[in-house]
Amino acid sequence: MKCHILSTLRTRTVLLCAGTGSLMALFSMYLITPSNEWSKYMLIFNMNIESSVTATHSLSSCSELFNELSFSANSTNSYINCCNDTELRSNNTGYVCNLTMQHRLMEILNIVKMPGINCNALFNGTPLAAAKMNTTGRQDDIPIKDIDYLNLTQDCENFQTTRGYIMSSLTQEEEDFPLAFSMVVYKDAEMVERLLRAIYRPQNYYCIHVDLKASDNFINATSAIADCFPNVFIASRRIIVKWSWYSVLEAEIVCMNELWKYSKWKYFINLTGQELPLKTNYELVKILTAYRGASDVMTNYKCIGRHNWRWRGYPVPFGLVKSVGSVHITANRDFVDYIVNNETGAAILNWTKLLHIPDEIFFTLLNANPKLGIKGTYTGHQDSCDKRLFMTRYKMWY
Repeated sequence: MKCHILSTLRTRTVLLCAGTGSLMALFSMYLITPSNEWSKYMLIFNMNIESSVTATHSLSSCSELFNELSFSANSTNSYINCCNDTELRSNNTGYVCNLTMQHRLMEILNIVKMPGINCNALFNGTPLAAAKMNTTGRQDDIPIKDIDYLNLTQDCENFQTTRGYIMSSLTQEEEDFPLAFSMVVYKDAEMVERLLRAIYRPQNYYCIHVDLKASDNFINATSAIADCFPNVFIASRRIIVKWSWYSVLEAEIVCMNELWKYSKWKYFINLTGQELPLKTNYELVKILTAYRGASDVMTNYKCIGRHNWRWRGYPVPFGLVKSVGSVHITANRDFVDYIVNNETGAAILNWTKLLHIPDEIFFTLLNANPKLGIKGTYTGHQDSCDKRLFMTRYKMWY
């Protein structure tokens, strides 16, 4: 597995790794913070994928799904070749070829090799690998202060160009498959803006929830950034978010309600302000198309006994099966519809306010109980206590 520097900040390095012959993502980015605490956001293929996808449609095997997703190996190079080939362009390949996009994609390809970094060790949580990552790479970028964004966004068109935003859907497939993102943020406008830039496409929708306790400079910066894009907005209701409290879940629900007003998007993905994508928008669309309507929500009900302390003695309503998981999901519109519009969904949400860390219970509870009638939820049989029972993210904490 070879690793390269994609970009650097004074306090962090973004790494891009390319692997061959692996079911994992072709492109893998890591965000390393000075405190050695890091998280990774990725869609990862594994052998549990069949039971997740067959929730709504049948696939004959995991290899069939992998074949559907094998596009990713040369997707960027294929785009460049298409844009350079007059005959291909004239044959309606679905690519939107313009010089600006071609130039930017070529810049991405022209990355610098990162010597001596073992990506497998990083995935396996080896502290030495993380420590080496923190001390490796170019540290020549000048950080952008929150207050600086007020000046940078005075001319939105110039801001979009100089910061490198992709202002085209690029392909017809992406145009026809818009996504909705929530971003729950509270600090470091530059990191938030880099995340937005990495996932931005004009056909998608972006809700940014800014913590009510965030600084004035931060909220002003994120508001100024959002104002430069018609499909990016700050959540109209802001709350104080505290870890393990209901407020973590509430911030997500706020954005779900506001994103629901836009009828075109196919899937909802929720993010924090300290993440970066491992997949291009094109790859996400291909992967989610292969899901055939299934949602990707971590669901763990086999080994629930160890989590009984979370329930605080309160019985689960409606005779539902207990489950624990992650607040971070990739959900179809039906899943979000049930949360924002269904009375039973509202009752379950209200019940979670009684629990400890409700954000790790609500989404997974809906996904683990197909009797609720939500399309695309889990209908398989869990035979493992593996904590990584979903593909949206691969998280490691140091």
